[in-house]
Amino acid sequence: MNIVVELFVVTFKVLWAFVLAAARWLVRPKEKSVSGQVCLITGAGSGLGRLFALEFARRRAQLVLWDINTQSNEETAGMVRHIYRELEEQDKLRAGNPPEEEVLPSSNLQVYTYTCDVGKRESVYTTAEKVRREVGDVYLLLNNAGVVSGHHLLECPDELIERTMMVNCHAHFW
Repeated sequence: MNIVVELFVVTFKVLWAFVLAAARWLVRPKEKSVSGQVCLITGAGSGLGRLFALEFARRRAQLVLWDINTQSNEETAGMVRHIYRELEEQDKLRAGNPPEEEVLPSSNLQVYTYTCDVGKRESVYTTAEKVRREVGDVYLLLNNAGVVSGHHLLECPDELIERTMMVNCHAHFW
């Protein structure tokens, strides 16, 4: 008898989980607004970090971009500034019509770039303090920086394994 009751309870819990998942899928939660907020993205010079930066720029976030490669970080910042200019032009076109939702003017938006090796604790601490002084408090942090060796573990030199651990694991704590 006890097994039958437990089977019924487990079946009910599984079905209830499916119902809740379907409800969340059908009724989407409201997106969090980052408009005008300071968002820091590590590894913003390429790949996913660059894509995150461009998407957050479209959502009118103040961006702080960190990357170990200064040149690629500045390229991403140039793309972000281009998006900000497009948003400003859209705002000028809509100036006569009241906007449907409250958004900050894009002229307030800025992008800041910093060269930082997140695998080195001292670099993270000094760059974070510089951001705090020059930009202000960070509202959202996207720890995106990462190292991919592209080798099997046993084929990697020790230095590459240590670098991977410092960037992909330890940097999140700093």
